[in-house]
Amino acid sequence: MAHFYVVRQKVDKTKDAKKSLYYGVPVTCGRITTRKLAELVADRCSLSPGDVLAAVCEVGNVILERLGEGYSVELDSFGDFYLSAGSEGYENPKDCTPHRVKARRVCFRMASDVRKGMKFVKFERRLR
Repeated sequence: MAHFYVVRQKVDKTKDAKKSLYYGVPVTCGRITTRKLAELVADRCSLSPGDVLAAVCEVGNVILERLGEGYSVELDSFGDFYLSAGSEGYENPKDCTPHRVKARRVCFRMASDVRKGMKFVKFERRLR
C-alpha cells in the first residue's frame, strides 16, 4: 500500500525576490491509538492486548524519566530518542543559568535499518 501525499505551494522568503515553489508533502491516513497498537501487537504474539498496553505505557513513562535524567534512549532496530533544549543568547556566559535553559522537544533519530526500509516506501498522490 502506498503512502499518500499532496502538493502544496510554499514561498521562499529567505532571499530578496520571493520565490514560490511546489512541494510534495506527506499526509496521514489517520492515527493509530495506543490501545489499537496494543491490539495489533497482541495479534502477532502470545501476549494479551492488556499486557501489551501496560508494557507500551510503561516504556513511554520510562523513556520520559530517562530523558529527564540526561540519557538518550535507544530502541534496538528502531532508533534513538533524545531531548532537544536551548536558551536565549547572552553576552555573558554567567547569565545563562539553569532556569533559563528549557527542554524544547523530544527528538527521534531512526536506526539505519529503518532508514534503509524507508527507501521502499511508495507514494501516491491524493487529490483534495
